[in-house]
Amino acid sequence: MGRAALFIDGANLFYTQRHLGWQIDFSRLMALFMSRYGSVQANYYVPASEPVSEESAAFTRMLTAQGYRITSKPVKKIVNKETGEIVMKGNLDVELVVDAMSRKDQYDTFILFSGDSDFLPLIRALKGLGKEVVVYSTRGLSARELLAEPGISYCDLSLLKEPVGQLRQGEPSRSPVVVPEGESSFPPRLPEPGEKFTGSVLKVKPYGIFLSNPYHVKCLLPLSFMGISRHVDDLVAIVRLTDDFEVSVFHVNTAREVPEITVKLSDKRMAEELSARLEG
Repeated sequence: MGRAALFIDGANLFYTQRHLGWQIDFSRLMALFMSRYGSVQANYYVPASEPVSEESAAFTRMLTAQGYRITSKPVKKIVNKETGEIVMKGNLDVELVVDAMSRKDQYDTFILFSGDSDFLPLIRALKGLGKEVVVYSTRGLSARELLAEPGISYCDLSLLKEPVGQLRQGEPSRSPVVVPEGESSFPPRLPEPGEKFTGSVLKVKPYGIFLSNPYHVKCLLPLSFMGISRHVDDLVAIVRLTDDFEVSVFHVNTAREVPEITVKLSDKRMAEELSARLEG
């Protein structure tokens, strides 16, 4: 099935998602490529503003939990001495290019998430090395030079809403990604009861917390499995987006279109921390 490496221009993808009007579920995105290739490396490049917001920190932790390698550097403020205008600069194109070339022996297919024509020299160099090149962006935000480049596969992100778009609250679950015959399905495997992992917070509801997980399925830590002895009126008020939860698998539900797992908190210190927040 070959080896693939994803190189995601985070800043470019942010504007692409805003242009499309929907957000990517990065767990489903990883699962999509894991279903198509024998191995997948995923690299995400993003400038970091300071101070780091809680939302940004939670997003980074979620990506890391899903297997993405994050490369980041602080945004610089550059002052034009003539006009006094402040320009924000946080481009990571060089870092992406250096990584792609230095790791060229680790993948067969180079997958770029960006519509920036600045990557054309990299694309041409990789084609010269015999690499398959796939570009994901969307028309209207992709450079014409990139669209016209021969020898690459161009995929419009607007066509991926069904398999990788985030589900909105109340929206019914979508069918799983359709995998071509001969390729493996996703997720690679489901956990057994008792298996442990650490998940970051994706969403908090009054009845429990939805966590990221290495199995790329829906994962719920119910309030009743958090080891909190006191009554909780508002779970949202005591759970932070930066929290990590060490959990063990309690139940695996394969009866639905998208498998679901229920987990129990196995970290006594986190249970004590949540109880302390209740008292505070």
